[in-house]
Amino acid sequence: MSCIGTAGHVDHGKSTLVTALTGIDPDRLAEEKARGMTIDLGFAWLTLPSGREVSIVDVPGHENFIKNMLAGVGSIDTALLVVAADEGVMPQTREHLAILDLLHVPRGVVALTKADLVDEEWLDLVREEVRAVLKSTTLAEATIISVSATTGAGLPELRAALDQVLDEAQDQKNIARPRLSIDRVFSLTGFGTVVTGTLLDGFLQSGQEVEILPQQIVTRIRGLQTHKQQIALAQPGSRVALNLANVARSDLARGNVIAQPGQMRTTLLCDARIELLADAGRPLQHNAQVDFYNGSQEIPARVRLLDRDELQPGERGWVQLRLSRPAVLARRDRFILRLPSPSTTIGGGEVIDITPSYHRRRQPSVIAALERLEDASPDELVLAILDQRSTGSSITTKGARPGGAHLHAGQWAYTLEEIVKRSNLAQDVTQETLETLLSEGRVYKVGSYWFAQQVWDTLTRETLQLVQQHQQRYPLRSGFSKEEWRTRLNLSPKLAAEIFTVFQSAGNLEAVEAATTTDSELAGSAVERSTRSGGLIRTPGFRSHFTEEQQSQVKQLMQRYQQQAYTPPGRSEAEAIVGVEIVNALIEQGQLVKVGMGEGVLFARSAYETALSMLVNYLREHDSMTVAEARDVIGTSRKYILPLLEHMDTLRITRRQGDERRLGTLPSTWHSDQRTQERS
Repeated sequence: MSCIGTAGHVDHGKSTLVTALTGIDPDRLAEEKARGMTIDLGFAWLTLPSGREVSIVDVPGHENFIKNMLAGVGSIDTALLVVAADEGVMPQTREHLAILDLLHVPRGVVALTKADLVDEEWLDLVREEVRAVLKSTTLAEATIISVSATTGAGLPELRAALDQVLDEAQDQKNIARPRLSIDRVFSLTGFGTVVTGTLLDGFLQSGQEVEILPQQIVTRIRGLQTHKQQIALAQPGSRVALNLANVARSDLARGNVIAQPGQMRTTLLCDARIELLADAGRPLQHNAQVDFYNGSQEIPARVRLLDRDELQPGERGWVQLRLSRPAVLARRDRFILRLPSPSTTIGGGEVIDITPSYHRRRQPSVIAALERLEDASPDELVLAILDQRSTGSSITTKGARPGGAHLHAGQWAYTLEEIVKRSNLAQDVTQETLETLLSEGRVYKVGSYWFAQQVWDTLTRETLQLVQQHQQRYPLRSGFSKEEWRTRLNLSPKLAAEIFTVFQSAGNLEAVEAATTTDSELAGSAVERSTRSGGLIRTPGFRSHFTEEQQSQVKQLMQRYQQQAYTPPGRSEAEAIVGVEIVNALIEQGQLVKVGMGEGVLFARSAYETALSMLVNYLREHDSMTVAEARDVIGTSRKYILPLLEHMDTLRITRRQGDERRLGTLPSTWHSDQRTQERS
């Protein structure tokens, strides 16, 4: 399916010609009919001699309605440039043609309307003038047909010329990522909200769930129409009306985009190559305020010139566009730039990157990377997306030592769906490219994530450096926090989990098996050791260890804890004797057990386990226990018994009722262990 868009100066007969060709008056507003002038987009359709059905978007020609014109031509693939034979090329003829050229509309036909009002000699002069104006544009080879909507002369030839042009056109691309830029929103009684637009890049079907951007409204297509005919499946390139479920008309506006949920993303920043029109009138300054037009979107923006301070008329340059509100864009999208005051078209360009880093200006590496990205083959494009170092922006790893390795702006890895979004390649092409690069050793795959091989190597190196540096600095600690590793390297939880699994399999890292105490052990019955994967990681073979001097200090400290089993030294006292690191290591190893909040109370493990067993046995015999009774059971003071009882409450060994405690939920092993002890 193809979509033809009209273009041309006001009063040159665009709408009249569309009516003559199709039998449909595209002027739908009462004001348009009263004034005899198109002020907003109109729509019609036409069956050409070959049987091909095409859509037509009729645009206003008056300079005051250029914004409406831009909303209509942003998605067309063929132009019908209309020039009145009695007037020739006029200002909006040139501006509309410049817009078509900047949008790279690849083909078109020129209709010299009102041919019945002039003689053949005058027609030849106008034809030569038009040919000269077209010479340097994408429509340079366009066929020029003289027509009269009044007499019908030339209309068969015009239909045939459109048919021939479309015969030479390629089918609208389908990259399985449908998107429709809304150009009209209205409601119908009994149907609700209806939107229209030209469908690009994929199919839409009735009943399908879709997302409206930038609002991120998820809805369902209740029905589809093309040319007022109900359809089940909309084709790329076709004009489509969508009846949307459970969405208010007031929630939508021209410029919103419909896509499959999660397939498109919004952006406030994009890299682009722009071209200033030769007749722009004045240079474009760095940080100039402009209006940005893409599809039916109109968004104020600032132009950051990356390679100069001002862009002269007729020149091309690299820019980073800072949009004032979210836009829905894809790589290779064409756009138009206009000055807001006076409202003038000054140029346009092509989007190269929709999720760039913030670039410093006048950086040769940034410009070189953008130039590579502009002309990149599929494999070069995919590699450029996967390796964000190609953008030239870099940041030092959080917490990395000065002069150490660097991580670069952007993600470490992307899923296939994310690569498709950023590259604007078809999904099957992207998948094939990735598989080829994988076989060549240029990319690396972890789960559903793809890495550039160099990025994976950097990630591996950074990870090992972080873990090894931690082990060297804290030899008494069992390992490095897995969460800190994830945070320091800016990894998502899902990606971090998959990466760590690979590191484990490769023997680069291992999880620290932290000794834990089961409920039965806490209850003081048979001591049962179990292990679980802790939140720490280390290199294989690393084990925390004490020096001979530290071992001597530990021995002396543990003797004190055993001698003062239930009135042990405080934590600050222990740290004063052996140091903070050794105390932490003893807690981590389980030789000391901390109970209570803050500094808490430290017990030697044997004393801790015996105390719990004594208290539980007392409760089994007496049903309840006060703080004073618990204190007397183990021979200690309130300073030590209160944290221990609260600890037992937390573990649900006991449950508090007023000033007393009763047995809580004991593990099943406790009862069997007790019976075994009783029988023995």
